[in-house]
Amino acid sequence: MDSLKYIATLCIYFILLVTVGVYIARKKPDFDGYFFGRRKLGTFLIFFTVTAAWFGAASTLATIEAAYKSGFQAVWLLGIPTIITVLIFILVNNKIREVHFVSLPVLLGKYYGKGVSRFATFLIFFYMILLAASQFVAWGKFISTFLGYPYEITIIIGALTVILYSYLGGYFSIALTDGIQFILIALSLTYLMVFFSHSTPVFKPGDFHLFSNPSYHILMTISFILAWTISPIIWQRIASAKSARASRYGLVFSVFSFLVLYYMVIRIGIYLRSTPGAPGENFFGSFIHHWLPVEGSLLVFLGIAAAIMSTADTAINIASLTLVKDVLPIKHTTRSVFWGRLSTFFSGILAALIALRFDSIIKTLGLASEIMAEGLFIPGMYLLFFKKKRPLAALLSLIFGGGFSLLVFLNAYGLSLPLPQWPYSLPYGLSLSLIGFFIGFLFQKNSEKIKK
Repeated sequence: MDSLKYIATLCIYFILLVTVGVYIARKKPDFDGYFFGRRKLGTFLIFFTVTAAWFGAASTLATIEAAYKSGFQAVWLLGIPTIITVLIFILVNNKIREVHFVSLPVLLGKYYGKGVSRFATFLIFFYMILLAASQFVAWGKFISTFLGYPYEITIIIGALTVILYSYLGGYFSIALTDGIQFILIALSLTYLMVFFSHSTPVFKPGDFHLFSNPSYHILMTISFILAWTISPIIWQRIASAKSARASRYGLVFSVFSFLVLYYMVIRIGIYLRSTPGAPGENFFGSFIHHWLPVEGSLLVFLGIAAAIMSTADTAINIASLTLVKDVLPIKHTTRSVFWGRLSTFFSGILAALIALRFDSIIKTLGLASEIMAEGLFIPGMYLLFFKKKRPLAALLSLIFGGGFSLLVFLNAYGLSLPLPQWPYSLPYGLSLSLIGFFIGFLFQKNSEKIKK
C-alpha cells in the first residue's frame, strides 16, 4: 500500500508531461518546429531547458553520494565542468548563431566533407544513446525503491513515458516540460535545505581539500568540458532561441542557477551524514522513503524523477535529430516529422535496452564523454575559428581520437586490452586526435604548395 502514493503521484506527473506533448502535436510542426521549436524560444525557455537538460541523474544522485563521502570535493564531479562549459558557450554564443546550426554532422560535412560527417554522425548518435541510457540506469535504481517494481520494469515504464511526450511534441514539448521539471527540481532541493536547516552538518577533515587527487579530478573535468562543448545539446538550444540576446541571457541565468543548485546538492549530501544508517545501494532514495514526511517525500521523489527525465528526453531528441538529418537524411519537411517521431521511438527503446546492461551512471557518462572529447572536439572547434578547410586533418583526427575512445569503451565492457581507464585514458586519446589533425594538416598544406 505504501507504494500506491508514489505510483499515483508518478501517474499524475506522467499525464501532465504527455498532455504537453499532445497539445504541441496539435500544432502540426514541420522540421524546424519539431527539432528547434521554430527557433522562437525566449530567454526564460532557454534558461529552463538548458538548466533542466543538464541537471540530471549524475548532478543529483551521484553528486549527493559523492558529497556524502568527500564533502565539497564533490563539486569536481559535475559542478565545475558544468559551470565552465556554460561560460564557454556564453563566449561562443554568437559564433554558433552565425553558422545557422541544424546538426553538427551537417556543419562538419559542409566544412570537411562526407567522410568526416559520417564518422561524426556515428559518434554523436552513440554518445546520445549512452547519455539517455545513463539516465535510465539512474531511473531504474531510484524509482524501483519507491514503486516496488523490478529494476527492468521500472526502466521500461520511464522509457515509454519519455518516448511518448517527446514523440508527440518534439523539442518544443521538451522545452516546455523542462520548465515544469526545473520548478520541481528547485522546489525539492529547497525543501531538503529547509528540512535540514536545524541539523548540524557533519564535516570530515578532507571535506574542503578540493585539490586532493588532482590528476583524477582535472582529467575528469577536462573530459566533460571538451565533450559537452562539442555536444549538440547546447548548440541546439542556442540555435532555437529567437535571438542571440535571448540565448546569451538564458545561458547567463543558467550559470547562476547551477551555482545555487550544486551548492544545495553538496550541502544535502553532507547533511545526510547525520541521519541514521550507513549508505548502501540507493541510500538517498531510502532516506526519502523512510525519513521524510509524506508530502516532503513525494515532492523530493518528483524532483529527482524530473531531473532524470529532463536529461533523458533531451538525449533522445538529439539522437532522433541525428538519425533524421544525418543518417537517412529526409529532405521533405512534412515527412521529416514522421521520421522524427519514428526515430524518437527507436532511440528511446535502444537506450532502454542498453540501460538494462549497465549499472553505473558516472562510468557510462564518463565513457560517453570521452568519445565526444577525443573524437570531435578538435575538428569541431577548428571550424568555428578558422576559415581554411582541412578535411583530411579532421578525418584523421576523428579516426585516431575517436577510434581510441571506442577501444577504451569496449575495454571497459569486455575487452582485455592494456589500455588506461577513463579518465586517465583522456591524454592519450586527445594526443592521438591532435596528432591525426596535425598530420592531415601538414599533408594537405604540402599538397597545396605542390599544386601551386
